Amino acid sequence: MRKLLLTTSLLTSIFLPSFGQTLGNTTRVRDFIKVWGFLKYYHPLIATGNIDWDSVFINQVQKIIDAKNSNQFNNEISNTINSVPKPAKIESHKLPDSLFVKNKTDIGWIIKSKRFSDEVKNQLQYINDNKSQGANRYIKRVYETVDFSGEKRYDSIGFPDIRYRLLFLSRFWNIINYFAPYKYLTTNWDEILEKFIPKIISSKDSLSYYKSLQELCKSLNDGHSQLTLPGRRSLADLIFGNYTVPFYCTIINGKVVIRDVSSDSMAKSFQQGDIIIKANDEDVNNIIDNRKKYISASNFVDEMHQLSWFVLDGQTPTITLEIKRKNKLIKINTTRVSTSVRDWSKFINYTGNDVGYKKIDDSILLIYAAQIWSGNIDTIVHLIKQSKAVIFDVRNYPQNDAFYSITDPFLYEPRSVNYSTAALPDFPSLFQWVLNPNKVGHVNNNAYIGKVIILCDERTQSQGEYSCMVLQTISGAVTIGSQTAGGDGLRKEVPMGGELTMSYSTYGVYYPDKTQTQRIGIKIDISVKKTAEAIGEDKDEILERALQYIKNGK
Repeated sequence: MRKLLLTTSLLTSIFLPSFGQTLGNTTRVRDFIKVWGFLKYYHPLIATGNIDWDSVFINQVQKIIDAKNSNQFNNEISNTINSVPKPAKIESHKLPDSLFVKNKTDIGWIIKSKRFSDEVKNQLQYINDNKSQGANRYIKRVYETVDFSGEKRYDSIGFPDIRYRLLFLSRFWNIINYFAPYKYLTTNWDEILEKFIPKIISSKDSLSYYKSLQELCKSLNDGHSQLTLPGRRSLADLIFGNYTVPFYCTIINGKVVIRDVSSDSMAKSFQQGDIIIKANDEDVNNIIDNRKKYISASNFVDEMHQLSWFVLDGQTPTITLEIKRKNKLIKINTTRVSTSVRDWSKFINYTGNDVGYKKIDDSILLIYAAQIWSGNIDTIVHLIKQSKAVIFDVRNYPQNDAFYSITDPFLYEPRSVNYSTAALPDFPSLFQWVLNPNKVGHVNNNAYIGKVIILCDERTQSQGEYSCMVLQTISGAVTIGSQTAGGDGLRKEVPMGGELTMSYSTYGVYYPDKTQTQRIGIKIDISVKKTAEAIGEDKDEILERALQYIKNGK
């Protein structure tokens, strides 16, 4: 690997000696990336043929950069277009039904461009008018999600030279531009491309390259958009350090609060409820501001939840913390431990117990949604029938399919859970509304009539949020808690060379009335504001509010 890194580093200087980061260069590269991606998905012979379109990018990008004037730039764009035979004319485009059009890409950039010649504009407009209407070999629809097996993987590549870094940027940017279901929620995707071209070009080593790609992930504001490193190494360890503190904390209302102290002897100086003020004399708010640019999340509460795992990590095995304990300020020097030996389940802080349920006051059944599996579901259903109220705690991550059958005792009839928006590879940027055909429940004249409560907070994400939507099909169910992570839909990975991948939410998830869940989270009936004080007092404010609702009906 070391030799490969040296080789690709030399390639950078060999292939791109003339590149200077000017506004003109960035603009030309941006326009080339947009044209290349447009042709990749719109030109019938590229979308369905055997042309190595990546190689065209690699061969042309240096010429685009080296163009001395507008004429040379347009000649190279025209040469790129002419590298593929002109497509035949078609009669019309037959669009599918039930279209979701919020992501529809405005091809007006072709005609409105002040940099393209009339010849280039006419060439691109012709392809738009006679675009591919069949399957695309670079992206395939599988049910509501997509498949990227048509993309070249470049398995042996190490740290890519500039041409390949720009190729991978172009690959990801164009996939999001045409096939990300939530692109309409992202602020000006064109400007993001222009922002990241210089970042990608100026990357001097793997770490700076990884940082730029992770920032690109974050720009989507999609909790499923993450960079995965070769060997599944921890990006957090590389960026923040592989030493962490001997306790677990949470970030709530701008405060970093200790919520659980490990059993390590080095943790004996800390107490649950301690508030971290400074780390090595740096205000924790500055640390948060500096580190959050690498935390990819759908909303603020998810961002803070994820950052709480890493906010006090570092490169050194010791740290000096200034904490507030009630009304006193205390300085504590402590030893950090390797992140490799920590209990990550405690970092995530999911709710649960040994069996997946517990009785409260004999009449209330608390069920941990993540622990409903085929081995205990019969017991849980039996206990439901004996209870006057049922609380589903979804502040965790349900994964077992047996979870969906738990609604059977509650529903009088089958219910629809959600609509999806699915990409249409043959119509880039258009999506299709798909009502989930798999309903939950069945005809049941003896459905459960007690109170049903659903608990949620920032730990409720992705499958957890969908699980809440399943439970919300129960008539009269009341959802109590705080904002969820707002990251629903299936995460899929885009190959970015070697084992490096970048991911995103590949289909949209909406309520049956087409209410958005992405970024917003699930619908909440009774909102509970969480406080730092409750952590020090070991209170579960959300559960307490649920018990109050069961007792008083409000």
